[in-house]
Amino acid sequence: MLRNKSNDSVSILPAVLPITQIRRFTPLMVENLGFLTVIDKPKTGLIGGYLVLNTAGRPLEFHCTVPVLPDKIQEILYGETLQPFLCGERIAQTLLKRPKLPVSYIFTNNNAVLPVQKTSETPVVYVFDQKRGHQLSGEVNSSLQLFGIKNDKPAPVYSEMPESIELPPVAGFDTSLWQKTRIGNRWIAVANQTMPVVLDELVQIARTIDFAEPFVRIRLAVDEAQKAA
Repeated sequence: MLRNKSNDSVSILPAVLPITQIRRFTPLMVENLGFLTVIDKPKTGLIGGYLVLNTAGRPLEFHCTVPVLPDKIQEILYGETLQPFLCGERIAQTLLKRPKLPVSYIFTNNNAVLPVQKTSETPVVYVFDQKRGHQLSGEVNSSLQLFGIKNDKPAPVYSEMPESIELPPVAGFDTSLWQKTRIGNRWIAVANQTMPVVLDELVQIARTIDFAEPFVRIRLAVDEAQKAA
């Protein structure tokens, strides 16, 4: 029922050494970070993007999917569970099979992606959609240029961070098992069983990387990939 051209994702990445096995990470051994989101383009469909960064915020790999457009029958049959199915199972799982580099964490700003935690041993971190105002830095623009992307769009200005926040519900997925916490200028949520292990590492990561900023890069990169398609 999905109208897409291929099950394969589009890859835009520099040369990397293949790694055939993802190892389990121990505390204070953070290596690379994965940022995964799904962008809803009304006329095109859902497009997933996955960016792998090192702890300095520089890009190592980028992948995006072809558009996935559900038809009317699928919308009726799946109801409220359609978005979690497409984003968390179809698109996210496809993207996570492509990278050659392992990551310590998978960050997402799309709550419909959270069900991917059921099939991933890597902790998934939900980044709430609240941010302080900022513009893309020269460092970010330099990173985008590694993929041949010229950024001519200013980053949006966001409202001040709230004192408390609620995790958006996900149809067919129990978000009550996720614990919220505030790290630096961001609210995040992770599965309860992983919070004691990952909290110290996330605090360290937040000292050098704004958890929400990479999603701006992904959106820009997806736009460029669509233009080139």
